[in-house]
Amino acid sequence: MKHFKVAILSAAIAGLTACGGDDGRNGANGSNGSDGLNSLITQTQLPVGDSNCPGGGVQFDSGADSDSNGSLESSEITDTTFTCEPFTAPEQIDLIGNTKDNVWFSEAQARVAAATQPNLTRGAAKNVILFVGDGMGISTVTAARILEGQLNGKSGEEHNLSFDLFPYTGLAKTYNVDAQTPDSAGTMSAIMSGVKTDVGVIGVNENIVRGDCTTVAGNELVTALELAEIAGKSTGVLSTARITHATPAATYAKSADRDWEDDGDMPAAAKTAGCEDIASQLVNFEPNLEARIAGINVDGIDVVMGGGRRSFLPKDAAFNSPDAVS
Repeated sequence: MKHFKVAILSAAIAGLTACGGDDGRNGANGSNGSDGLNSLITQTQLPVGDSNCPGGGVQFDSGADSDSNGSLESSEITDTTFTCEPFTAPEQIDLIGNTKDNVWFSEAQARVAAATQPNLTRGAAKNVILFVGDGMGISTVTAARILEGQLNGKSGEEHNLSFDLFPYTGLAKTYNVDAQTPDSAGTMSAIMSGVKTDVGVIGVNENIVRGDCTTVAGNELVTALELAEIAGKSTGVLSTARITHATPAATYAKSADRDWEDDGDMPAAAKTAGCEDIASQLVNFEPNLEARIAGINVDGIDVVMGGGRRSFLPKDAAFNSPDAVS
């Protein structure tokens, strides 16, 4: 054993002696010498879906540790190899087909196609029925649509209300001349006449002074119901509210204040000035219209249905039936 160690030591000394004068630089005619740097190899586990190894695998980076810090920096990498796991590519997905064959896309495409067809309906309307959902804005309609859909076993949002399927739909800005947040008196007056007006007044334009009935004369508006009467049409007003309430009242009345539903609601000054309450204007609709527009002959509103009997009968048992109906 001692002889073996001596032999190894002698070989090492001989090797060092043979390398004398070789400092790692290129020799005059020889090959590159050793630069004395360590070579490092790092490995990185690659997940499934990696661009180089779709099925996952290992990435091997190698290079010389030029700064001798024992770590292989990205700038030191001179070679990269991959050992990849087996990978079978999935079937190609038809993205276009997924879109075009989807029921939502198909239904929307059918609606667009129907909307672009020329409307062949011609002729004038024989009659007009105006439905007004008081306070029925977009959010209220959305809630109603969802509720009705859910009551029919659907999730709700995809449901259509009857008027969702009308061929034409529009939006209207709702505001009063003197108020950004309108009330039903001014807005219904605008619907019936085409003229925006102040908040709280009925059937008159914005030149009115609310609560001053002396400013009514000369500022009255003509309503669609009055035009139908003049044209000889049968007319009617139906309401789930009081028939003297602002929305139905705007079809027939001219009032400086929406709250003047009967004479008990009017101030003494208004009565003294000869102002007429809304209930009385409904009863006297025919003579009032003929007096306001010369030369016409109307037969009055044919049908009136709604609540608000309190504004037409006195507070006396003799004038009120026990069943509160007849």
